[in-house]
Amino acid sequence: MADYRCYNRRSMAERMAAARSALVGGDDAENAAASSRAGLGARLIAYLIDSIFLFGFTAVFATIAGLTVFVSSDFGEENPSDGAFLALVIILLASMPSWILLNLLLLRFRSQTLGQYVLGLGVTREDGEPPTVRQLGLYFAALHPLGFHPIFAMLWALIAWESVVLASSTVLFIGSIALALLCIAGPVASLLFAAVDGRHRGIHDRLAGLVLIRLAHD
Repeated sequence: MADYRCYNRRSMAERMAAARSALVGGDDAENAAASSRAGLGARLIAYLIDSIFLFGFTAVFATIAGLTVFVSSDFGEENPSDGAFLALVIILLASMPSWILLNLLLLRFRSQTLGQYVLGLGVTREDGEPPTVRQLGLYFAALHPLGFHPIFAMLWALIAWESVVLASSTVLFIGSIALALLCIAGPVASLLFAAVDGRHRGIHDRLAGLVLIRLAHD
């Protein structure tokens, strides 16, 4: 088993190296680089696959949050306390940084998200080198569709509603609504930008100086 894992990591590194070399060298470097870049269709499919994983990921947090409220109500016999609803909001909020952290780790150590792994894609710098931590941080801060996802828009809207029910901070309500709108606008803006960009890069790709490539076959 250890030998298989070692082989798998080595194979992944070799595929990334072969794909990156197309970006920076070869007899016809421009054509090779163009052929190695992921097309808009591949990007969309990878995003949809990642969205399925995200749905399952947030469902786990939503289940835990729901159980917290259910248990606090003495299994439905009493009204849940305000503390239980606050715990629900905190747990739902935790799903978002947890998801982003998971993808940051995947991109840092594998240069690909789960959806990109399924499609055989990888993220690299413009010069063909692996992305840095700073670039990955900017990558997600710049309205990355996986960090600002429509699923998160629903969570932010729920949090905004809870802030009204609990009569809590107005700042929380306004902030939640703003983030919900960004989670809707972000993916749309990224899609439109990638559609008109000659290299099919989203806003986050351009700002972070990264590019999505097709990995070389084993």
